[in-house]
Formats: sequence, structure tokens, C-alpha cells
Amino acid sequence: MTLFRHHINKPVRSLYSSTSKPVLSSKTISPLWPIEEERNPHYNPRKYYPARIGESIGKYHIISKLGWGANSTACWPWQSTRYVTLKITNSGAEEKKAAEDELQISQHIAGLRSEHEGRAYVRLVQDWFQIQGILGDHLCLVFEPLREPIWLLGRHLGSKGVPPQVLKAFLRVILCGLDFLHSECHVMHTDLKADNFLIGFEDTTVLDQYVRQQELHPAPHVLRNGRPVFESRNDFGPLKRGVGLLRISDFSAAVFGDVSTPHNHDIQPQPFCAPEVLLKAGWSYSADIWNLGTVLPRCSFGSYLPMIRFLMEYATNAEGYSREVHIAQIIRLLGPPPSQFMNKCDPHIRNDLFSPQGRGSTSVH
Repeated sequence: MTLFRHHINKPVRSLYSSTSKPVLSSKTISPLWPIEEERNPHYNPRKYYPARIGESIGKYHIISKLGWGANSTACWPWQSTRYVTLKITNSGAEEKKAAEDELQISQHIAGLRSEHEGRAYVRLVQDWFQIQGILGDHLCLVFEPLREPIWLLGRHLGSKGVPPQVLKAFLRVILCGLDFLHSECHVMHTDLKADNFLIGFEDTTVLDQYVRQQELHPAPHVLRNGRPVFESRNDFGPLKRGVGLLRISDFSAAVFGDVSTPHNHDIQPQPFCAPEVLLKAGWSYSADIWNLGTVLPRCSFGSYLPMIRFLMEYATNAEGYSREVHIAQIIRLLGPPPSQFMNKCDPHIRNDLFSPQGRGSTSVH
């Protein structure tokens, strides 16, 4: 993601066109190890758009790089039309498809007439455009800038994770947002994780101060074959007063719920999978609720590690992760699955893991 300052009536520019403002002076570093998106095991520099601090892209002027992902880079322009966050999607077919899906879902939600409270707790695409790259076009999605993921809130409050009383208040907001998505939008998120619950800015001066710092001290970068890779700058300092509004974000894996044939493709990381996903029983809105339950420990502890250690200890065998062991531990905690559920499961998986009575077979004990 990238932070941008908004300029009015600027034409969309390609990768190779000159910028309307000079690129800010930035220190060049020469690390011997990969940095930023270079650490992605599937990194292909030709797929990433090489955004430069100080560059103008369309009607936006890049101020800072906020982060990167497997499918995109995030840079920075704001909700008051002064600054916004821009997600520059990689040019690969899969990455572009995910961004197009996110745009479609976002436009569907934005087009609904609803007075549901949860509407305010969902982060949607505000604008979009395309820019030309080496291997094809990059779809750019424009969002309201937000401060940070909920799991980082603890560092401002003097604790490792989010204190229980604070997390409880945010949980109500998340559930309200999910109720809006499920009941009125008929959309399933399918990728709920602590990084996708973002806290807004508590005061607009936080952004102004951040921007001044970035313009005085631009992030350093490394040059690889003439291609710049900038360091991310996503620390906005201590809270000034209160906490901003939480929003559910990133709908790149979201799907519509009201379909004639139940969804059955793989979603969610293995240790966090809902039973209906593990057993190919066809999943729906309930998968989001199970997913949310697995996210809360990350928020409480400030890290996934305790949760991962617990889950992997009880969902592994000598060879590593085991669906059989995972299912056995779910049965151990919740009891055998009901017959109605068993009848929906993939018969090959069901017959391999369960006895005719729906109890775990010898292989999962």
C-alpha cells in the first residue's frame, strides 16, 4: 500500500512517463539480503509496479510506501480528499483477478441502500484506475487511509495484545459488520485475519505530522538492476486521543453467499479451517464465524504464535500437519458431528476418516 496526496485533474500516467513533480531525494542502501517484497518466495520484479516516492500516478502524488503483499504494493493519498491509500496490484493474471473480484464485491456493497449500523464498519474501494507496466496493466484500488491492524493496538495501551475489555468492544463492531455483510449484502469474507481488522486515525493531525516526516526524511531504497525497492513506513506514532473506528478490510477473497451450489473450494489457513471446509461439506456464512474465533487469540496475545503452537500441537503427527489429527481434536472438543453434517461431507474424506456411526476412525485417534 502507498500513501498519496490527491491532486485534481491530473491525467493517468504510465510506468515510463515523466512525473509532474521531482522524485524526493532518498538514501540508497545496498543490503546483501532481500528486503520488502523481495522476501516473497514467488517474487517476480517484473510483476510489481516500481512506484517511487515523489512520483505522480494519475491524480495522486506518492508520499510513502505503507507495505506490500504477495499480490500488490500499498502506497499513500486521505479521506478528506487530501490523502488516500492506494493498492497497486501486481500484473499477474491471478493477482489481477483477485483485485477485480475485490472491486466487484466493493461496488456491490456500495450500491446497496441500507441503514444497517455495520455498513460503517466495512472498508470499500473509493476509486480505481489502471496504469501500464512491463508485463501488462496494474489495477489500482483507492481506499480511505487507516492507521494499523487491531493486533498492534496493545503496544499503545501498554500490553502485548489488546486488553480484554477493549477487544470485547471491538468484537461487537466486527460482528455487526459481519451481520451487515451476511444478512444484507449476502457476501462472505472468507479471509478474516487480524491484519484485515484495521483501526482508523483518531485525529487528522496524525496524518499531517506523518507526511511532514516523510517529506523531510524519505524512506531509503535499494536499486536492483535499476528498479527501486523502497522500505515501508507504517508507524504513525503513539495514539493522540482515543481510538479510531474499526473497519473490516480486504475483500479480494470474498464471494457471494446466495448461490445455487454451495461453495466448496479451499479457504483459510489449514490450522484455522472450519470443519465444513476441512471435510468438503460445502461452506457458507458460518465459515466466517469460525474463522473469527481463530483470529481473536492473535488480537489477545498480539501474535499468532501461541495460537499456532496450540493448534499445530493438536493438529499434527510425525509428518507435520494432519487433517485426520485436526478432525480428531475437533471431535474431542465438540463431540461427534451430527448426521446431517456428515451426509454433506465429501464421501471419500468421510469414509476415510469416520466410522458409519460418525465417530472418528482408528486413524484419527
